[in-house]
Amino acid sequence: MSSQKSKSPFVSDYDPENFRKRGYEIIDLLTDYLSGCVSEDNQRVLTSSSPQEIYEKWLAIFSDKAPIDFKQFMSQVLNDSNHLHHPRYVGHQVSAPLPEAVLSDTVSAMLNNSSVVYEMGPVATAMEHICVQWMAKKIGFDNKADGVLTSGGTLGNLTALLAARQAQADYNIWEEGVQSEKNLAVLVADQSHYSVRRAVQVMGLGERGAIAVAADANFRMDICDLKAKYEAAKSRGMSVFAVVACGCSTATGSFDDLSAIANFCLEHGLWLHVDAAHGGSTLLSSKYKHLLVGIERADSVVWDAHKMMMLPMLVTGVIFRNGHCSYETFSQKAAYILSRLSQDTWYDMGLRTMECSKDMMALKLFSSLRLKGEAFFGDYIDYIYDLTKWFADELQKADDFEIPVYPECNIICFRYTKKHGDLNVLTEQIRKKIGGGEGFYMVKTTLGGKIYLRCTIINPLTTKQDLLALMDQVRQAVQ
Repeated sequence: MSSQKSKSPFVSDYDPENFRKRGYEIIDLLTDYLSGCVSEDNQRVLTSSSPQEIYEKWLAIFSDKAPIDFKQFMSQVLNDSNHLHHPRYVGHQVSAPLPEAVLSDTVSAMLNNSSVVYEMGPVATAMEHICVQWMAKKIGFDNKADGVLTSGGTLGNLTALLAARQAQADYNIWEEGVQSEKNLAVLVADQSHYSVRRAVQVMGLGERGAIAVAADANFRMDICDLKAKYEAAKSRGMSVFAVVACGCSTATGSFDDLSAIANFCLEHGLWLHVDAAHGGSTLLSSKYKHLLVGIERADSVVWDAHKMMMLPMLVTGVIFRNGHCSYETFSQKAAYILSRLSQDTWYDMGLRTMECSKDMMALKLFSSLRLKGEAFFGDYIDYIYDLTKWFADELQKADDFEIPVYPECNIICFRYTKKHGDLNVLTEQIRKKIGGGEGFYMVKTTLGGKIYLRCTIINPLTTKQDLLALMDQVRQAVQ
C-alpha cells in the first residue's frame, strides 16, 4: 500500500506563490489609487454614472463567461467606487482608512477567526477585551465597566437598549416576552439617528414607544421638553425606562447637555444611553473632550471607532458602566458554542452580542493604537474640528451663504442664499450639479423645513484650499 499522502483537488487554489503574485498586484493597484487621491491627480470623487448604468455595466461583467483578469477586474472596482481618500470627499460619516488599518483587515480576512467564542479567536478575544477596557476608561467609567465590540452603531444601539429594557423592567422580558399592558417607552432626542427609533420598534414597542424630545435652537435636546414629555408619557400610562441622548447628532453634529440629562435620569430612575457613535472619539482630544462632559454618568455608550479613528468599517464599542448589565440582553443556552453561562466568562463574547459570527474587528483598533498612539488620534480630531470651524467662519464672512448653527465638531450645514426663488429647490439642484461634475461628494439634510448642504469633514487630507474650492463650485453651480 502506498504511503504517499493524497492531495486535495483544491490544493492549487490555495497555492502560496499564486497568492503572493495576486497580493502584489492588488497592493500595487491600491497604492496607485492612494497616490492619486493624495496628489489629487484623479479629480473624480464619485462616478457620475446613474444607478441603472452602473447596474448594467456590472451585470454584463457578471454574465460574461470568460475568465476574468483579476487585476483588471479590481481596477474596475476601484474606478467605479466612491473614493473616500480623496480630499474632496466631504459626505457621510465614513472614514478614509489608514493604510496600516487596511492591512490589518487583510490579515483578519485571511485568518477568518470569529471573536464570539475564545476557542475560535483567542487573539481577537483578548484584543477585544483590551479595547473595550480602553474605551471604558476614556469614557470615564471605573473598572466595573465592560462591554463588547459589534458591527456598527445601529446594532450597538439595539444591543444597549435591549439590555436597558431587561435591566429596568420589573419582569423577565427575555423569558416572558413583551407585555403590551406595560406600555414601555424610551425618550429619544429629536435629532437622534434613525437607528434609535428603529431599535425601539424592532423591540416590539411600536411607534409610540419612541417618544421624541424636541431640539432647542442649537439642535440639542431641550431639557424643558424632556421633562414635559416624561410627565405627559406618565399621564398616558406609559412606562418610560430610558433616555437616549446624542453625543453628537447626525444632522448637525450637536452635542446634548449630558450632565443635565444625567441629572434628570438620576432623579427619575431612568437608564441613560448615549449614542456617541460619531462623537465618542472626541474623548481623545484634550481640546474638545469637554463636549462630552457627563458621558461618564451614562449607563451605556455606543462609540464607532470606524467613524473618527480612520479605521475600515466596522468596529463599534457597546460599553456599559455596570459590566454585569452587558449580560442582560442575551441569556439563552447554546451548549454547542457556549460551555457555561456565567458572567465570569468574559472571553465568550457570544453571551453579550447579537452576532454568532464576527471578524477580528479589534485587530484594526488595537494595531492602530499601538502603531500611532492616542495622541495621534487626538491631533486628528483637533485638526478636522478646527478646520470645520474655520470653514464656518468663512461661510459667515461671505454674504451669499448661511449656516443654521455654528458647528461643534466636524459636521457643518450651509446653503447658498443669493438667488431668488425657492432655496430648497436651488440647494437640491446645487448638490446634484456638483455631484454630477465629480468634483466633490457631499450630502444634504433638512432642518426646520429648510434643505441644507451637509458636509462631514472627516478626511485628514482635506485642506482649507479644498473648502474654498467647494464654495467656488457652489457659486458656479448657480450661474
